Amino acid sequence: MTSLDRPIPERRRLDRPRRRPSRRPPESRLLARGVSACLGSILALAIAGGCAGPGALFDNRPVLRVGISPNYPPVIFEIEGEIVGIEADLARMVGDALDRKIEFARFPFPELLDALERGDVDVVMSGLSITPERSDRVAFSIPYMEVGQLALIRSRDIARFGRIQGIRRSGARVGYQRGTSGERYVATSLPRSSSFGFGNVEEGLRSLRADRIDYFIHDAPTVWRLAGDIEQRDLHGLYRPLTEEELAWAVRQEDRQLRGLLDATLSHWKREGMIGPIVQRWIPVRVTLR
Repeated sequence: MTSLDRPIPERRRLDRPRRRPSRRPPESRLLARGVSACLGSILALAIAGGCAGPGALFDNRPVLRVGISPNYPPVIFEIEGEIVGIEADLARMVGDALDRKIEFARFPFPELLDALERGDVDVVMSGLSITPERSDRVAFSIPYMEVGQLALIRSRDIARFGRIQGIRRSGARVGYQRGTSGERYVATSLPRSSSFGFGNVEEGLRSLRADRIDYFIHDAPTVWRLAGDIEQRDLHGLYRPLTEEELAWAVRQEDRQLRGLLDATLSHWKREGMIGPIVQRWIPVRVTLR
């Protein structure tokens, strides 16, 4: 009997149990697959940089404690008790990459770096921009997104305040959130304005709507979200950036091992174009990534 005459054995069908559909967005599942594929490379890069052996990564601190202030939508916030947003998605992907469980720890924004320095958390992932003052205290990862400070005004006042040059006029009433880059910008760049600090975004918006301030300064993601929300049509964003800033993650200055792992992870994500889909999911506008 020739090979052509041999009967073809019947192919057996293997019944596999059906997987439950994942609740993660498609972008996150794609990111997780890419991260898992490059985990070996990330570990090799970190170890080559003088880190301890790979066993220390999992034995010493199996839980990665992530410091957050979840009141900064769409970057990091809560929906019915669940931590969501750009930073939340990226933090969970970091956990997948490093094979470590993620544990979010909530703090008021001005206390995040204090918590990091005390050792209460391992990394801060909460829309933190790189500034000289913060860099004196902590070590930053490579940045994952470019942002800047923008101004928000009342829609009915576009004719009066629609030109950003007006924010620099003497007596302009400018609000900002205390402890943010907006406070630093107002103090250094708007010396002739009348400035007003607020504890959170909601307080600033109430004052803006009540005509107690003319402009409210905040990070670009916040202004994009508010100006693009149909329920916030009484507010209007001025889309000329007042500053150029970069968002990054903060670790303790002596924690070179974790910083090396985070940098390697981010570098891989950028090469593979994996950060953009996560950002676009939460901010449906064009954002420049570096």
